[in-house]
Amino acid sequence: MSRAYEALVILKATGTEAELAHVVKQLEDPIKKLGGAVESSVNWGRRRLAYRVGRQSEGYYQLVQFQVLPSQVNELKRLFRLNESIVRFLILNRATPQAASSPAAGGTGQNASQEAEPVAPETGAAASSRLAHPGDR
Repeated sequence: MSRAYEALVILKATGTEAELAHVVKQLEDPIKKLGGAVESSVNWGRRRLAYRVGRQSEGYYQLVQFQVLPSQVNELKRLFRLNESIVRFLILNRATPQAASSPAAGGTGQNASQEAEPVAPETGAAASSRLAHPGDR
């Protein structure tokens, strides 16, 4: 059974828009060849990197959401590593949305009638040992 994944890929910032479109197609083709399906591909644009990677200080960010068998993810990672246009990539398992029970989606969770109880701060030797400097132990 296929699972939902998303890949954030940083591409080299050299080249034209036509070359960029060709590289994005090179990202999507292996997913399709491995029996997966590309749900969406969003160009986040050219951005400055936090630090130089190789000789790159800027890159094009591309977010690709897709479905593929879990057994094919390692092969997809291997193919991304072989692609010289890719500076960095990260493939994450995408969780299925649960709008009603997700606090981030505006829901209050399963126990809507119960309020969250505050956690009491730790006291005693256990708390003070964690606050002590690591060199003091």
